Amino acid sequence: MPANFPEIPRTRSGFKIQPATRLIRSPYNQVEEIWEEPGDMWQARLGFSFLTKAEARELRAVLTSLRGHVGTLFIHDTAHSNEGSWNGVPVVDGMDEYGVTLNVRNFAVSQVVAKRGDRFQLNNRLHELTEDVLSDGTGRAVLTFQPEIKTIPVDGDPLISDEPKGLFRLSNPNQIPDWSGTKAGVRNVQVEFVEALSEV
Repeated sequence: MPANFPEIPRTRSGFKIQPATRLIRSPYNQVEEIWEEPGDMWQARLGFSFLTKAEARELRAVLTSLRGHVGTLFIHDTAHSNEGSWNGVPVVDGMDEYGVTLNVRNFAVSQVVAKRGDRFQLNNRLHELTEDVLSDGTGRAVLTFQPEIKTIPVDGDPLISDEPKGLFRLSNPNQIPDWSGTKAGVRNVQVEFVEALSEV
């Protein structure tokens, strides 16, 4: 089981979804062609304006333990917070759920339980809602989100809305800082990650 990213205070935490699309425009007649493939993925950039020597040592140990692109970490976006209540204990409702919608049960009944832009974790993957979520009189709802489900969940799989995490690996192992700094600590460290698509 992958470890969680250490609780080291961040100055910046930026997460975004990189769509697996490409626009090709003919230079002759300006006709556009859009290519869309599976493989939308999260990218994360973590920044630390100052790390104490102890924090820098811990961060370096964690990043080194990943062995380049081999290891993975669960990372939470500390700059993001959900605005919906997420009342209830939502779980997957049914089998063979895939794509960018998901049937869910066990929400509180007949209310807006989640807001567009809220995030949730399903198994190892982080998702972001693209529409508000309204539960029906039985506590069921349909979630619409990005990126798409990659591994089909099982009926009853839980949705995590409290500090949801994504599974990431280093985007470039050469970016591990050399920790040059003062006796007090290290300044201006930035580390970038990409979603570990082979494991979600």
